[in-house]
Amino acid sequence: MNAEDVLASAVFHAADVCYSVPGYPVTDLAEKCGSEYTVNEKTALEYALGTSLTGRRAVVIVKNAGMNNLADPLVSATYQGIRGGVVIIAGDDIGVSGSQTRQDSRFYGDVASVMVLEPDAGQLFLSVELAMRSSETYFRVVIIRVTPEVLHAEVSDCVIPERKSGTGTLFPENLTMKGRCEYAENITAVMKGDASYQQVVPDTFASRGHFRTLCHTCPYKPLFAILKKTLSDHNISAISDTGCSLLSQNPLYGFSLANYGLGSSPAVAAKSTKIALTGDFAILHSGLNALLDIFEKGESLFCIVLQNRKMGMTGGQDCPDILPYLACFHPSVAAADDIRLEKMIENGIAEKNGLKILIVFGECPIGEKHETIPC
Repeated sequence: MNAEDVLASAVFHAADVCYSVPGYPVTDLAEKCGSEYTVNEKTALEYALGTSLTGRRAVVIVKNAGMNNLADPLVSATYQGIRGGVVIIAGDDIGVSGSQTRQDSRFYGDVASVMVLEPDAGQLFLSVELAMRSSETYFRVVIIRVTPEVLHAEVSDCVIPERKSGTGTLFPENLTMKGRCEYAENITAVMKGDASYQQVVPDTFASRGHFRTLCHTCPYKPLFAILKKTLSDHNISAISDTGCSLLSQNPLYGFSLANYGLGSSPAVAAKSTKIALTGDFAILHSGLNALLDIFEKGESLFCIVLQNRKMGMTGGQDCPDILPYLACFHPSVAAADDIRLEKMIENGIAEKNGLKILIVFGECPIGEKHETIPC
């Protein structure tokens, strides 16, 4: 029996959905797994993380070079948490038969503090279920590294292990960014069996004594208030992005469920809550590819873009005008103080028939910083 067929059977048994970007040596494996192909590997992993938020399991199949493209959400997931298991099958072209580089995907285990499994051909039937259980136990992605030698081997008949889905978790909402890192590091020590590691109490808003929110005269305060009320009324959450939209996870708002890195919210939301909140720079940085993929596939998504023409979190550097690059999607456009915003948001949430983009423009206040509010 061909080992690649065994691995495909293991994926079908242990996972609910599979995403992939074709590339040697895993193109045939992706085909056998019935993968949904994506525009790039970052989008594939973001889709998988969105799937995870719904409690379902997802596999991402990429070649070694593709690991570079998905590294951002891979690392971010370690400090955010997951629900359903997420497993990456990384095909390493160690003979450079169909690649420009010789890369070793195992190094991403250290970069992202994730478990890396390297089964031989006779262990492939066990690997996916074991990886899924580990992912749900330690609340992060797990990598399975395979090579052409392993995939093309012949193996004896084997029995795929029984699926026993667990439940991962997102990190507590009251953690600061420092606290999220401390929380993740505590879990990493347990995962590695590091008895010498001293567990720490993660930093919280309460222990720090304050939280951060939008600038005092931020034009998007009314929009955030509308989103908080409207999403609560519909009992749904948004997926936030890195940038000022990330503050929607903090008090006073708390209407965002998760964030998996810059430019990640459209793809994650498309497979989970269907509501993405992002900034213009986040879209230009790395979210535009996902919007193209979502549009082409007819996925349902309501994407709200904060257009302030600034990189608000990093010092207010200028950002290009996003309108020419989103014009093909026929977005709705409104000012941050437009009295129609509440109705536009209601309509965007209600219309679940493809990609809907709402661009909300406002001027970033000069010289201000995010407000610090005592707990």
